[in-house]
Amino acid sequence: MVDVVCGLDFGTSNSTLALIKDGTPFLVPVDQGRSTIPSAIFYDFEDDSTRFGQQAIDEYVLGTEGRLMRSLKSILGTALMGERTLLRKRSVAFTEVIADFLRHMKTSTEAQYGVSLRRVVAGRPVHFIDDDPDADRAAERDFAEIVRSVGFETVEFQYEPIAAAYQYNATSATNGGLAFIVDIGGGTSDFSLIRSEGRDATVLATHGVHIGGTDIDRLVSLDAIMPLLGLGSKMQGRDLPVPSWLYNDLAAWHKINGLYTNQIRALVRQIMLEAAHPDLIERLLRVLERRQGHFLLGCAEAAKIKLSEAASVSMPLPVSRGDLALEFSAARLGAVLEAWAASLTAAIKQTLELGAVRASDIATVFLTGGTTLSPVVRDLVKSVLPRANVVSGDNFGAVGLGLAIDAERRFTD
Repeated sequence: MVDVVCGLDFGTSNSTLALIKDGTPFLVPVDQGRSTIPSAIFYDFEDDSTRFGQQAIDEYVLGTEGRLMRSLKSILGTALMGERTLLRKRSVAFTEVIADFLRHMKTSTEAQYGVSLRRVVAGRPVHFIDDDPDADRAAERDFAEIVRSVGFETVEFQYEPIAAAYQYNATSATNGGLAFIVDIGGGTSDFSLIRSEGRDATVLATHGVHIGGTDIDRLVSLDAIMPLLGLGSKMQGRDLPVPSWLYNDLAAWHKINGLYTNQIRALVRQIMLEAAHPDLIERLLRVLERRQGHFLLGCAEAAKIKLSEAASVSMPLPVSRGDLALEFSAARLGAVLEAWAASLTAAIKQTLELGAVRASDIATVFLTGGTTLSPVVRDLVKSVLPRANVVSGDNFGAVGLGLAIDAERRFTD
């Protein structure tokens, strides 16, 4: 088989893999004809099979007995990297779960095109972990080991916002000037500041923070869903709230499965006996017994997406007797995201400072990453960089395409 180079964008919410043909990058259809694959894996306990991407999510929603895992990238740089999880009666390292997903992307691409993928430029956020250089280096080292374990022999890394900048510069019709690249995905927000001169570009600064679209999912869930299950309610006769950590874990993609244990269910039953509103805690217990945590967080994610085009959203939540619904508005989302937006604003301004550039000097803002589709994010960017022309590329594919461009530059003999 022909040995070709590739770019791998392993994202918190979605992933892509890109190749180069005749000097032009293209995304591989890695998920049933789609070029973007949800970063999800489902281990089916009924027939001992493994499903990936949208099929993984669909099987979980259908109620197939098994284990769904999403936001796999969130594990990198955390204590979970050294831990194992139980898949029925088999103990598996979290690194093996990530490897299973990446191996699927690699082998399906090789089968489709009859090629061998041995050299890759993989994307990485500017910071896997904020304010901890040692942990950040360890996260990259662990990620490299996982990528090599699935059959890539040569692994190099590129910052995701720089990869997006390569794609922007390759497709931009502008002749030059300062461009600010905003890449906000599921888990991180990354920025690069470039000076474009024709097809050449100089990177002036990069910066990033560990916040993204999954944080919005979490905040929507905590504000609109978790109170229906008892978050914020009190214990009987005491001015003490029901333990909030249960709800925080239930609103985090990579922590949900840890709540599906006999010990946790026993704890919730005890809380229900002592709660001022036991009916709410009963709902929480039913969610845990039915393993509906990913479903509920998926509802929060769906509400977030719908609010990109609608002023409000109402969605049924079939988790209890009676009628429950997620009711949320764009105005409420803006209020909930106030602190999140402040962190994003500060990061954009810090990137400008690192590049010694004023906001008024920016000619173009290039948006990529699924979270930049949100009007909240677009309005925020415009408020910080009011004179810039805001443009978008492939919101889910720009980074992968840029990584393929970088791979050809690095590995061309």
